[in-house]
Amino acid sequence: MTTTSGSTATTIRRRLMISSESLRDNITGWLFILPAVSIIAVFGIFPILYAAYMSVFQWVIRPRFTYCLPHLEGVFQALPRNQRNDMVQVWQLDFANEVVPKFDVGGCLSNYTRQIGSWDGLILFIAGFVVLIGAWAMWHRMFQDAPTEEKQRKELSAYLRGMIAVSVLAIGVIFIATDSSMLYGALASVFIPLGLGLLGYLLFGDMKKLAVAVAVLAVGLILISRGWTLMFDSGNQKFLNGLVYTVYYALASVPIQLGLGLLLAYVLFQNIQGKTLYRMIFFIPYITPAVAAATVFRIIFSPRPSSLMNQAIGLVGLDAQNWIAEPAPFINALFGWDVQGFFAGPSMAMVSVVILGVWSFTGYNAIIYLAGLGNIPKDLYEAARVDGANEWQIFRSITLPLISPITFYLSVLAFIGTFKAFNTIYVMRSPEARGTTDTAAIVVFDTFRGFQQYGEATAQAIILLLIILAITQFQRSFIEKRVFYG
Repeated sequence: MTTTSGSTATTIRRRLMISSESLRDNITGWLFILPAVSIIAVFGIFPILYAAYMSVFQWVIRPRFTYCLPHLEGVFQALPRNQRNDMVQVWQLDFANEVVPKFDVGGCLSNYTRQIGSWDGLILFIAGFVVLIGAWAMWHRMFQDAPTEEKQRKELSAYLRGMIAVSVLAIGVIFIATDSSMLYGALASVFIPLGLGLLGYLLFGDMKKLAVAVAVLAVGLILISRGWTLMFDSGNQKFLNGLVYTVYYALASVPIQLGLGLLLAYVLFQNIQGKTLYRMIFFIPYITPAVAAATVFRIIFSPRPSSLMNQAIGLVGLDAQNWIAEPAPFINALFGWDVQGFFAGPSMAMVSVVILGVWSFTGYNAIIYLAGLGNIPKDLYEAARVDGANEWQIFRSITLPLISPITFYLSVLAFIGTFKAFNTIYVMRSPEARGTTDTAAIVVFDTFRGFQQYGEATAQAIILLLIILAITQFQRSFIEKRVFYG
């Protein structure tokens, strides 16, 4: 008994020592990260939470009443005008009789409803993207199941032939259908070629899985188009258009930034004279003050015939353009076409802004890519050359996979940056462009500063934040799977 009691006591002491050591380690760890957590909480989480709080109020200069209690609007309107500058304080109300029974969750979202317009449309819009992801998954699994690379090429070649053939036939239908609203133009420009592409593929190939995938893709596009139409017809069209222009800006600038950055990095990575000087020159645009750069580009892309850009295109026989003052789609203004709808693309004014963005960030991307290229073992290149691989095969099979983590990192940062870009776009905007350069961040600023609708502005900002988070999560969930980490 004595031995058993002694061993039990020893075990208890050991457990207490382990617990005290674990507790001490936990406290030390929390104290170590406390400064970082405090900074994130004060400067990151608190502003977001306060913006969410502001978004449930009706603001004109100062808060008036909360939309969560709709009857307070009547209380506010009943006040004498000389007292309407004071907010109706919720804590002055009878909590049991006036707050709890009359609390309206839908009312809290009134500012969000004004922006989105139709919650049913939002659900359809999101469902459409979910269906598109399903179509992509079917496509990916289909080619994973294909037994040989040669069969994959033949199947893809047959599909492409069918798509090209029927898309050419659909051009006339597209031009007829796209002279209505932007959304119906998007539907005509996307759904008609895909639908006819399905029909054409059934004539050229025998891939039933691909036919199903294209059909699911078409359904997703219909849901997106219908949902967006419902939102656009009843929501804040300026803000929703701002989201469209933001997508234009992101899709037009990010791929070019990354592509040119990789190209410059690959060239500078070779044994050329003066590459240190070239690296410095290409990095200068990134460290140039954004407002100063935008001011210079505003002069370069001036609509005057004597502007630098108009003189440059005049050397190749093109007419002078309005550039930052041109609201028409770029392809229409430059080539004299009359394409309408979403797929008419960004305005010429937005293209001018895109060029500034590409000029500013290409050098930064090139420097980051250079660091990645320097970490690739040279033995891999030598082994590939011994096996008879040419430079293109080496680039495609060795360089691109090994720098894919850098590409993923830069793409995530670039999309986040383009969706919240403000300074350069604000300086480059022009009244003659009719708002075609007003991205979502610009609209949020105008709502806050120009119209002093603080509640709506914070609702717009939170919607933009949620979109950025969704895009980032999509990149992490789907695109990161294709990244090669070694």
